[in-house]
Amino acid sequence: MSFNILADRRTWNSRRSGIVDIILDLDADVVGLQEALDTQRAYLETALASQYELIEFNISGNYDNPILLRNNRFTLLDQGTDLGSVCQGFDRYITWLLLNDNETDDEFYFYNNHYCITPNVNKETHAINQAQLIDLHQSGTANRSAISVGDFNARRNSNIMRYLLNQVPIDGISNPVDLDDTWDIANPNTPKPPTTERGASIDWILTLEGTNVTDAFVGDADGYSDHNPLTATFDL
Repeated sequence: MSFNILADRRTWNSRRSGIVDIILDLDADVVGLQEALDTQRAYLETALASQYELIEFNISGNYDNPILLRNNRFTLLDQGTDLGSVCQGFDRYITWLLLNDNETDDEFYFYNNHYCITPNVNKETHAINQAQLIDLHQSGTANRSAISVGDFNARRNSNIMRYLLNQVPIDGISNPVDLDDTWDIANPNTPKPPTTERGASIDWILTLEGTNVTDAFVGDADGYSDHNPLTATFDL
């Protein structure tokens, strides 16, 4: 699951129970959150403690991009942060986990992203760094699955998504990994619904080509955030 919960302290008290309800209703095993400020993370950690563990990355001056894990479902094998890009002096990191599914014994990487809004060159940098990080983790491994989620601030026809999904180089730099959009896999020939209240579809759940995706869904934030939650179901 991917969910930008809106970094707005002024409205948080009126929105927070709705955010919790959405997360619990969608019942995802792993949730990548974007725009989660420190006070928001503290509330969610307590409110969701019966179902989820909140993994934070302690990135100074950043939203942190925490990841929620269903209690007792996974063993955390490794974790880290890598710089995606810099937006007006503000660092945007890729946060990631290497997980073992305790039910299936499958290992996979989960990446959480929040791209800059502008300038486009910074989004290009993040896309390149994201693809290269996935490729680095695939090198020398037993071809673990990889899931990359987040608010990419990029529409399907942008050069960002054409680089990630169609292997169109950015400034001569090729994408070293073959990625697919989970929505397209699970819902072929069906337009993806808007992922924001502005009508844009800029949030994504991507995976390596050949991954078995059985379902993909765009939910409704119902006014509790300006982004809708996305889910995808995998058979790893």
